[in-house]
Amino acid sequence: MNPPIEDAPPATWQDLEKMVARILRECGYEVDVQKYVELARGDVNVDVWADDHAEPPNILAIECKHWNRPVSKDVVHGFRTVVGDSGANTGLLVSSAGFQSGAKEAAAYSNVRLLTWNDFQQMYALRWFRSFMSPTIAEETDALHEYTEPINNRVFRKADALPAERQAAFAALRDVYMPLMVTNFALHPVVVDSKLSPVKAELPRLPLRDVVQKPEGRALLDALPDEVLDATALRPLMERLIHHSRSAIAEFDAIFGERA
Repeated sequence: MNPPIEDAPPATWQDLEKMVARILRECGYEVDVQKYVELARGDVNVDVWADDHAEPPNILAIECKHWNRPVSKDVVHGFRTVVGDSGANTGLLVSSAGFQSGAKEAAAYSNVRLLTWNDFQQMYALRWFRSFMSPTIAEETDALHEYTEPINNRVFRKADALPAERQAAFAALRDVYMPLMVTNFALHPVVVDSKLSPVKAELPRLPLRDVVQKPEGRALLDALPDEVLDATALRPLMERLIHHSRSAIAEFDAIFGERA
């Protein structure tokens, strides 16, 4: 099972709409919330309307139900009509409380998919990771990579021009933050395998603490911040990695008096 994107469920129906829209927007969709769509018998309000401008077209009509009871078959039948008449390719009905058995039968053999909040995150976790999380980490932590990578002649030349005390501080920081750089790099959009072939990064297993318990991971276990090791969802992991990377970059910048 994929790790979730968010670490907490929506608290209200407004939260559910906003969180669904945010994830789709970060996946590359053009998203409208509370969009009025023209049907044969008049306009209808769709909670979230998403278009990824693909070829062939892939337009999503999404209904978000943050109810304390499962969604019934009548709601599904009504939504099927909206999806069929609106020009959407697929309808997603996202329910915080799940669905009645009749609802599942009503959606069968249609282009409407019934999803819990967790189902929705599972559906988009890999696309979100590759299209948003990985590129964001790569961009935000690039300077840390340059400061800590094994060979960077440009940075090393600047370090060699520093006073001896600052050279020693630079070397010490490289040792301290190398594990953080390695973790960031493992989540880059494209990584290099043992045969030096480019491959797309895969979703990490979370929490990282469970992954690095093996002997070969002890360096990471001892060096990474606890809040990074214990993150159980993708967005918190991304935010914590970026936060600690920015702090590390600031320490390196201070040694050089500027961005090296």
